[in-house]
Amino acid sequence: MEHLQVFFLESTEYPKRDKDEEMKKDEQLKIELDIALEEYRTMKTEIVSNLDAARQIVHLALTAIAILIGAVPVIVQSHSTILFLIAPLLFFALAWSQLRYIYLVLDMGKYLNNYIVPNVQRLLSDISTSKNDFSQVMSWEMPGKGPTRLRGNLFRGLLFFPIAGANLGISLLAILGSVAAFLWLSLQNQYRISAMEMSLIIFNAITLIYTAYWGVQAEVKK
Repeated sequence: MEHLQVFFLESTEYPKRDKDEEMKKDEQLKIELDIALEEYRTMKTEIVSNLDAARQIVHLALTAIAILIGAVPVIVQSHSTILFLIAPLLFFALAWSQLRYIYLVLDMGKYLNNYIVPNVQRLLSDISTSKNDFSQVMSWEMPGKGPTRLRGNLFRGLLFFPIAGANLGISLLAILGSVAAFLWLSLQNQYRISAMEMSLIIFNAITLIYTAYWGVQAEVKK
């Protein structure tokens, strides 16, 4: 009789123990999900902050272009055309600052795509009592879902490239325009280019290629 009582107590205790362990597991999964979602929100806030900073640089570049255009008559009249070769240094600084923010956003986006979003999807599947498909949750964050991916084949990608790189292109076009203005004025006035000016032209050309290369790399990584 005593053996039967012990067996009965043990048989009722095991389901309770299993239920307690299951509840603890669910609670642990919910805690992990809350942490993952909080990390997701923090990363998204940081991404938005960096994108806003990059947009501010675009505004600064446009302001600098307006100032340079307004100063053209003064530069021409004072025969200080070398300023057209010095001005690109400012636009290079703006372009590099913008690229820094772009690469930070790309790194954070890669972390979201590779770790946080899959982790959230996995935790939702583990917590759910039904066999729902959570692969579409946060799918906007996954590669190929953004608007810049609506380009199809290589030809369409090349056509779309100037649009995708428009923000950085503003500074690069300003550099090209500034150097072109110097060369055009030099030809118009039959001005002999000095060694210093030739050095600045070569420096601007090399630096422009360098900056454009990293801009293309950023676009490719998107």
